[in-house]
Amino acid sequence: MLTLALCIVVLFTYLCMFFNFKYSAHLSIYISQVILGYIVIIIHIGEHALPIDILAVMTIGVILLHIKHKHLMQYRKSALFLKRLYYIVFKLIVFTLACLYISFIPIGINVIFLWISAIAFSTLFTFICYMLCSSNFLNHKPKPDFDAILVLGAGIFTENVTPMLANRLDCALTLHQKQPHAMFIVSGGQGPDEPISEALAMQRYLMHHGIESNRIMLEDQSTSTSENIEFTKSLVHSHFASIPKIVCVTSQFHIMRALRFGQKFNLKLTGVGSHTPYHFFEIALIRDFLALMYQYKLLLTIYFAALFFICMIAYWFIPSIPL
Repeated sequence: MLTLALCIVVLFTYLCMFFNFKYSAHLSIYISQVILGYIVIIIHIGEHALPIDILAVMTIGVILLHIKHKHLMQYRKSALFLKRLYYIVFKLIVFTLACLYISFIPIGINVIFLWISAIAFSTLFTFICYMLCSSNFLNHKPKPDFDAILVLGAGIFTENVTPMLANRLDCALTLHQKQPHAMFIVSGGQGPDEPISEALAMQRYLMHHGIESNRIMLEDQSTSTSENIEFTKSLVHSHFASIPKIVCVTSQFHIMRALRFGQKFNLKLTGVGSHTPYHFFEIALIRDFLALMYQYKLLLTIYFAALFFICMIAYWFIPSIPL
């Protein structure tokens, strides 16, 4: 009954994200989903039971994602993105089942395969949670009481912004229409293969769209998401008398990691995700998903250790499959 109750809570948060409820676009909701799901998985392994309830919740989560983004099937590029993402997920499912099967074979290290299978299954569950939460930020509409709009940079190849970076800036311009007194903060340094800093390219784009230069603050030294937020914090402290309310705008797949760094550097951020081109979307999603979870390495270390312990206990009760 406990696992069922926990799964119902997770399902409720899924529905809140599906309907874009006001407070569902938040990192704390995402990490709460993950923790509850991990508890359910541990309990099922300890009880030697199939995780039917969490499997049902995951299936409903995938269905909700498809309904929410049904337009993806209408265009060739987005349909190809889904096909590539399905293929990656299919390989993870096959790997999970293969490790689970091996764990039933009476060999000395079969407990390791049970543990790896549980980790792979947990990864699939966590990724579904990540997809639902990150998609929610794409439709997030913050209150028009913010003081600044922070736009994070992305790689450029010429002195002009790329389509992905233009999407971020267009999203920021839309927000600025709701709060015309808000300052812009553009954050992004100059990489070794970039002709100018990303911040300067973004400033030029905003000025071309009617924003006065004195309304744009440049942070042009950062080379990573962590530095984006860290250096922006120093810039903000030198320009605002009190801690401002900041809306962080970056690509949909990237926003949750940016907000996580905002928590770490005590910067008051809310987030809005912009559209991402589909030709590399699945790679960006997986990369940022793994990078985000790395920021919760203490949680993962505790969970993986608990998983291994419960797998060791369960190992003594798993019947052997005769060869």
